[in-house]
Amino acid sequence: MLRFAIRRAFWAIPTLLAISIAVFLMASLVPDPPEPHGRERAEIVARERDRFEAIEEARRERFADLPRFFNATPRDVRDVVRGCVAHLVADDDQAVEAAHVLAETGSAGFPYLLPSLDRLAPAARGRVVAALRPIADRMGVGGDPALVSTDTAALFWERFWEDRAVEFTRPNVRRMVARLVIHASEARERDLIGLDTFALDDLLAALAANDDPEVARRLLVVVAHVTARPSKIGAGAGAVPIAEANADWQRWWFLHRSDFVVLDGFERIGGSVSETRYGKWLLSAARGQLGISTRDGQPVSAKIGARGGVTLSLTVASMLLSYALAVPIGVISAWRRGRALDVSLALCLFVLYSLPTFVFAELFVRSVGSGASMGLPIVAMTLGSLASLSRYQRAAMLDVLRQDYIRTARSKGVSAARLLVVHALRNAMMPTLSLAGLQLPALFGSAIVVEEVFGLPGLGFETMRAVEADDHAWLVAVVLLTAIATTLGLLASDLAYGLLDPRLRERIVKMEAA
Repeated sequence: MLRFAIRRAFWAIPTLLAISIAVFLMASLVPDPPEPHGRERAEIVARERDRFEAIEEARRERFADLPRFFNATPRDVRDVVRGCVAHLVADDDQAVEAAHVLAETGSAGFPYLLPSLDRLAPAARGRVVAALRPIADRMGVGGDPALVSTDTAALFWERFWEDRAVEFTRPNVRRMVARLVIHASEARERDLIGLDTFALDDLLAALAANDDPEVARRLLVVVAHVTARPSKIGAGAGAVPIAEANADWQRWWFLHRSDFVVLDGFERIGGSVSETRYGKWLLSAARGQLGISTRDGQPVSAKIGARGGVTLSLTVASMLLSYALAVPIGVISAWRRGRALDVSLALCLFVLYSLPTFVFAELFVRSVGSGASMGLPIVAMTLGSLASLSRYQRAAMLDVLRQDYIRTARSKGVSAARLLVVHALRNAMMPTLSLAGLQLPALFGSAIVVEEVFGLPGLGFETMRAVEADDHAWLVAVVLLTAIATTLGLLASDLAYGLLDPRLRERIVKMEAA
C-alpha cells in the first residue's frame, strides 16, 4: 500500500505544476496599470520620490520587471551597477533615475564600481560620485570635507576602496554579523552600518534564523538604516511586532535580493527559471505569499488563514453528512428497486437535485433568520449534493447486486443485511468514493452561496466581495487553492479506492512496471 501511495503522490506533482501554470496564465491576463515613461518618469524621480518608490514597489510585487517563463540573462548587482553607470555616462533621460538606483544599491555595488572610477571621463565621473553621496551619509563618512567637491570626491572614493576593500568580503561580513548576534551592541551595529548594503544578504539570513526578539530588533535597526527603508520597530517593541517586521523584510528581500548580490554558478543557472514572473510567483505561493488584496490592502494569505476555517468546516461537515446519508439511501433504493420506496426516494431526490442551493439557504434564513448556527448552512449545502451522490450509489449498488458472487451468497441463504453490508457495500462504495475529489469544487461553489445568504465570514463571502471590487489577487489565490484542494482530494480518493480494492493497486503497479 505504501508503494502504491508513493506512486500516486508522485504522479500528482505534474498535475499540480500544470495547475500552477494555468493559474499563473490566468493571473497574467490582468493588464498592468499604465506607468510613466521618459521625461515624465524622470520628473517623478526628481520631484516625487515617494510616488516613484510606490510605483516601483508595485511593479516588483507583480514581478513586472521580469520575463515570463525563461530568463536568459538573470540580472544581479553587477548588471545594476553597469546599467546605472552607462546612463550616468550618457547623461540621458534615465540618468536621474540611475543616480537614485545607484544610491539605493549602496556598497553592494562597490566591488564593481569603485575600482573603475578612474577610467571614466571627468564629467561622467563627477556624476557618478555625486550619486554616491547618499551612500556616504548612510555609512557615516558623509562629513568628510573631500566629498564637497566632485573632483576630490572621486579621489576620496578611490582611497576609501584602497584602505577598506578587504572589509567588503563575505567571510568578514559573516563574522561581523555573527558577533552582533552573539553579543549585540551599538558599536557592532555601527560597524555593520559602515558596510552598508554589502552586508544585507547575511543580515537578512541571520534575521530569518534568529528567534531572540532583542537580537532581531538590533538586526532590524541595521537593515532599516542601510536600506533607508522606514522601520516601525522601537526600543520597546515586543515579540509580535518584531516577528511581523521580520516577515515584511523577508518578503522585501525576496523581491529585491538580486539587486544586491552576485549570481554565479548554479545560482545563476537556477536564476534562468527562478528570476522569472512564473518562478517568482510559484515560489511566493509555496512560501504562502499570495499577494496583497487590492480591496483592503491586507495580505491574501492572512485573509485566507482568518476566513478559511469557516469554509473548511462547512465543506468537510457537509461532505461527511452527504456521504453518511447518500450511501444508505442509495443502498436501500437499489435493494428495493422498482418498489414504492424506491420510487418515493427517487421523486424526493429529483426535487432536491432540481433546486439550487440558494433556495434551501433562503428558506432556512426566512424560517429562523441569518443568525443561526452552522447547522443550517451545513444542511443547505448537504441537500445540494445529496441527490447526485445517492443516485451514483444506487447505480453502483445495482451493478454489484447483479454479480455472480452475490447470487451465490444469496443461494447459500446469507441474510439480506449481511449480503448488503459485508458482500456488496464495500465494492459498491468504490465508485462513489472516487467522486469525493470532484465534490470539493462543487461544495466550494455552494459555500459561496451559503456564506453570502447566511452572512458567514468565510472564503465564499470574501470571494463575493472580491468579485464586486475586482480584486484579482484574491480571486487568483482562491482559484489556485481550490485547484490544489481538488487535486489532493482526487489523490485521496484514489488511495481510498486502492485501499478498498487491492486488485486495483496490484494492476496499477504491474502496468507501471511494464
